[in-house]
Amino acid sequence: MGDNMGKVEIDDRGRLTLPSKIREKLLIKSGDKLSIKVSSGNSILIRKTATKEQIFNNLVGCITTPIEEKPTPEMIKSIWKQNP
Repeated sequence: MGDNMGKVEIDDRGRLTLPSKIREKLLIKSGDKLSIKVSSGNSILIRKTATKEQIFNNLVGCITTPIEEKPTPEMIKSIWKQNP
């Protein structure tokens, strides 16, 4: 499934510390948001949540708008011929 990167211990307040290898691999720093999902079989999935900037950067270019063409003389002539 993935690399075994160590074990963690839960402290008396229910907190855990991610090993530095994991934080470095996922570029996790203080203040980053993580999401947690509980799966069947006593599994916990922890994912780094994308920032708004990352989501925006992934969406750039997905939506295109029509490019307005500057009318050429030929285009204008063809319009005039169609509408006398």
